[in-house]
Amino acid sequence: MIKILLLVIALIAGLIVGPDLAGNQGYVLISAANQTIEMSLTTLVIVVIAAFAALFILEFLIRKLFSFSNSTRGWFSGRKSKKARTLTNQGLVKLLEGDWKQAEKLVVKGANCSDAPLLNYLAAAEAAQGRGDVENRDRYLQQASDFGTDSLATSLTRAKLQYRQGQYEEALASMQGLLDANPRNAILLNLLKDTYLQLQDWQALLRLLPSLKRVKAISDADATKLELKAECGLMAHIATQKGSDGLLAHWNSLSRAARQQTPLIACLVKQLIARHADSEAYVILRENLKKHPDETLIGLVPELSLPDYHPAILKLQDLLRYNESNPITHSALGQLYFREGKWAEARQHFEKALNIRADVTDYAWLVDTLEKLNESGEANHLSREALKLALPHKE
Repeated sequence: MIKILLLVIALIAGLIVGPDLAGNQGYVLISAANQTIEMSLTTLVIVVIAAFAALFILEFLIRKLFSFSNSTRGWFSGRKSKKARTLTNQGLVKLLEGDWKQAEKLVVKGANCSDAPLLNYLAAAEAAQGRGDVENRDRYLQQASDFGTDSLATSLTRAKLQYRQGQYEEALASMQGLLDANPRNAILLNLLKDTYLQLQDWQALLRLLPSLKRVKAISDADATKLELKAECGLMAHIATQKGSDGLLAHWNSLSRAARQQTPLIACLVKQLIARHADSEAYVILRENLKKHPDETLIGLVPELSLPDYHPAILKLQDLLRYNESNPITHSALGQLYFREGKWAEARQHFEKALNIRADVTDYAWLVDTLEKLNESGEANHLSREALKLALPHKE
């Protein structure tokens, strides 16, 4: 625009000044090497103006030519982008439908001109795994990571696919370092939780729990269940590695609040029984039954193998003084009397337990007790009753 304005000004000036110079045109001599050019001043001005006009016209034509070239190029690239989007959309639909082979083919074909090739290669990796092709899955994941636009998305996708393939160690390796940079990412936290569960890495799971609760990745109820599972799993691991002494040392290192939780006490007792530390298990049961006679703990008493059951019997009888209608306590007493060969006392407690609630296991104990008492007829009758209870009810 400025150039055109200058040209117009020059022309106007020429029209105004030209007539005045018509009678006095002047003289211009240009000499270069052995060449000389002679002309009037008016002619020189006209030549200069014409040269500028020619340059302006040439520039205009060149700009138009390049503009047309860019438009053509943009039209072709737009057409390719549109085709890539169509291929990608079709591929994603096939992925959702479970047509892995076709999905992989379409999203890979659309990746070259795609607006978001990262998504294409991540989708291709999922499709490849759907076909069971782990090698191509990893190749697509590498191609996705080469873009470097979102390492978290690529790493999470890699870890999720490895987890689904049962490659738990590899999945954990793919998530290494992500937690420090993304401490509040619920997807990452849940995937880590599931991986730790599969690997039975109980200590790592316990360390992760505060983060899970902080971002509400799991409910409070689920967090409590998970913590108990992890604590019990850790006790089993320690018992396997260090025996009952190591297990008791670990137990004593826990907080007082943890040592008062019935599920954890039950886990400890079961691990001690499994390692033939029944006397130590009984001491723990006895102390905790004084504080809170929970039915879970009462039910563990008959599982003990003790040289003398009399103290345990006295303890259970003491519990009955506070709750005469507890079927678990009657059943536990019946089993202890059975082991001591006191069939009449055992029968009495099994019958009391069954009068309160029907239970297949107590029926079986009572049948064995009646056979010891040579009451086969009654035993057969009870066996039929127990069978009716065990069989599924028909509508």
